[in-house]
Order: sequence, then C-alpha cells, then structure tokens
Amino acid sequence: MVGKALKEMRKSEGLTQEQLAMELNLSKSMICEIERGNRKLQEDVAHYSLKNLDNPLYALDIVHEFSDGYTAPRLSGNAVEWHRLAMEEFVLKETQEVIQILEDVSLIKAPEASNLEELKQVEVVIGELIDAETAIGNLKAILADQYKLSLKECHKERKQHYKKEGWIE
Repeated sequence: MVGKALKEMRKSEGLTQEQLAMELNLSKSMICEIERGNRKLQEDVAHYSLKNLDNPLYALDIVHEFSDGYTAPRLSGNAVEWHRLAMEEFVLKETQEVIQILEDVSLIKAPEASNLEELKQVEVVIGELIDAETAIGNLKAILADQYKLSLKECHKERKQHYKKEGWIE
C-alpha cells in the first residue's frame, strides 16, 4: 500500500524517482524498491515525507498505514466512486446515519452500569462514527487535492479556532 501511495504521489507531483529520492534523502534504487513493494518505507522517512510533502491523498495513506489502523483508510474499492460529488453524497449518508444512531442510542448511563445489550449499541455507535470519519477524511483529501489546497494549512487554521474556543490548549 505504501509503495503504491508513494508512486501515485510522485507522479501526481510530477516528480521523477531521482527527484523524490533527493527530496527524501534516499537513493533512486530505494525509491524504486519501495514503489514496487520490495522494501518498506521506514517510519522516520514516512514522517519526514509528511513534514516536507503536502499531498493529501498520500498523507491519508501514510498516516493510516503508520497509525496501525487508528485513522481512516483511503477508500479504494470498486464500490466507491472517487469523485467529489459522489464522495459528498457518501459523507451526507454516513453522517446522517451517525446522527440517527446517536438519537436512537442513549449514552446517559455510566459505562460500568451498562448491560451487554447497551454495550453492543455503543459498539454500533462507534462503528457508525468510524464510517462517517472515514467518509469525511476521504472527502477532505479529495477536495484539497482537486482544489489544490493545503490540507495541512487548513488543519493549522482550524487548530487556531479550537484554541480560541477553548477546545484545546
């Protein structure tokens, strides 16, 4: 997955393997081996690439890979249309499902007082939240990519808003 992401990013940025190798302080042959899936992208190189390259689709893939599944994957199956309008519709559907499940499931009871059925409902809520988060993450990446916006900068701006609101320190 990482090799494919690296190759797609390189091509979308119009970089040769030599140019990317220089950017990441690797050899051209190492870039070639990573792209083919014969070598792993080392974590320090992945981190460096995220700091120095601003490609939202690549970032979505790399962050998912190196977070051990804690973040949203790029949706790439045959059942997904990778167009901003189709993804917008998908986000609306998934967020509506989250809103519905949150309206249907009560989270008022303390976790330690919940029975097995209530615990199963919470698992369903989490599943729906993950679905919506994945859809939203993919739409963010598509929009940033297609409109040539820096998703990194968008997040930095929102972080300032969160600080102003007192949501983070």
